[in-house]
Formats: sequence, structure tokens, C-alpha cells
Amino acid sequence: MMNIGRQKVENLGLSDTISFSKEDCMNLSFPEASFDAVIAAFGIRNFQNLDKGLEEMHRVLKKGGHLCILELTTPVHFPMRQLFKIYSHTILPLYGRMISGDKTAYSYLTATIEAFPQGEVMVGILKKAGFAEASFKRFTLGICTMYFATK
Repeated sequence: MMNIGRQKVENLGLSDTISFSKEDCMNLSFPEASFDAVIAAFGIRNFQNLDKGLEEMHRVLKKGGHLCILELTTPVHFPMRQLFKIYSHTILPLYGRMISGDKTAYSYLTATIEAFPQGEVMVGILKKAGFAEASFKRFTLGICTMYFATK
């Protein structure tokens, strides 16, 4: 994915402005207050230690900097909640098995979505990590949620 991103940045002539690096999210190599914004999409539910990862994001943000996290979530309202449960526990694993040949290929995805703190609980975790303001907005009938936080 990073190689594709690098190629797109190069094609747009933005190689001097945008760079890519692979980092350990629990121990970032960047100094404190390095960034105006930190963006994470579809990955923090896999952090081994969510609190530590969020504290690192907070650490590298400048005062007044913004965090934006996009993550898969479980819908909260009827009937989408029930439909998503049926889809994620039956259709998605079946499709994953057909495509990959692995029985557990997409069961892991469902398990991580269901185990991840969502909504107001996640807002509380963001505030515990040091963020002054935190909020969220659900999209696609609750299948995806965007979290916003400010240092």
C-alpha cells in the first residue's frame, strides 16, 4: 500500500512534500509535537495496546493538533445492527473462505470489530490518552465511525 501511495505522490509531483515511513505505533521515532494532524484508518482496532498507541499519537501532535480515526464499527440501531450481525457472522466468513480458501480469513475481522471500544466508550479512552476534546460521527448506518480529537 505504501508503494502505491509513493507512486501516486510521485505522479502528482508531491514527493518533496509528502513522505512515507513504516513505524511501530507503540513507540514512534518522531519527536514530541512534530505534527499538526495524525490520521489513522482501519487499523487501530489491531493495536496490541490501544492506550499506548493513542498516547503516542497524542505525544507527536502539536498543541491544538488534530487526530482523526476512521474505524469499522457495529451498528447500534435496529434493523441495521441485526442485519450487520447476520452479514458479519455468516456471509462475510463464507465469502472469505471462497476467495481465500482459509476458513478463518474473515472471522478475525468480525472479532476485531466487535471487540473494539465504540462510540462514547472510545471518546472516553481518547480523553484518558490526553486529548482535550473528542467526539465521533457514525457513517454508513453505523458500520463505520470517525473519531475526532484535539490535543
